[in-house]
Amino acid sequence: MHEAAELCPIFEGVTYEKLEGYRSLQWPVHSDGTDEPLLFTKGFPFPDRKAKFYPLEWIEPCEERNAQCDLHLNNGRVLEHFEVGNQTYLVPGLKEITPDTFLEVSPELAAERGVVDGSLIELTSKDGCLTVRAIVTDRVRGSQLYMAMNTPHSPVNKLTGARVDRDTHTPAYKELAVSLRVIGKEDPPLPPSNFRFGHPTPQRGVEVERKWKRADYVEPGAELAQLKMRKR
Repeated sequence: MHEAAELCPIFEGVTYEKLEGYRSLQWPVHSDGTDEPLLFTKGFPFPDRKAKFYPLEWIEPCEERNAQCDLHLNNGRVLEHFEVGNQTYLVPGLKEITPDTFLEVSPELAAERGVVDGSLIELTSKDGCLTVRAIVTDRVRGSQLYMAMNTPHSPVNKLTGARVDRDTHTPAYKELAVSLRVIGKEDPPLPPSNFRFGHPTPQRGVEVERKWKRADYVEPGAELAQLKMRKR
């Protein structure tokens, strides 16, 4: 934290001592420890203190739905796993409640295409193809689908291409047209205990003291200090 405060002006006055006892601060935090409720109340970090605007023109999406690929696949993250799960799949509890990725399908589209919970789906784009199990949910609507990137076995990037936004050069992962075909029988990808089925894990706030009391808890920096001592 001391290093972050030295390198980043908006954290200049932040220390663990000032944060103890859940005394929160809103950045920017000045060197004397005072903070501000809003950013840029006195101007922006430019010589004239004025904000800079960058004009953009609306352009057509890189990819549109068509007769062959008539559905839009949105993709991103899932609460339980980080990225493709290289670390989080090593946590038994997380792997148990969400053992693999899944495709979210709206109730109306599911009724139209004969999809039920656990249906094995083949998704095809102009760049690739993959198979994934379906979950019917009202978290998506109509012809919109959602799939997370939390598995290396059926990665959603099998379907994405090399098209990018012309201004930011960000890959156009969200502009993805696909076709959907049911190719297998039901085998639910999530256990009944998953919180999406109305079984949330009881949690009364953060309760960080409970973590501190665990036998396997190591205070941040303690292991590094021990390593330095061994080197000496």
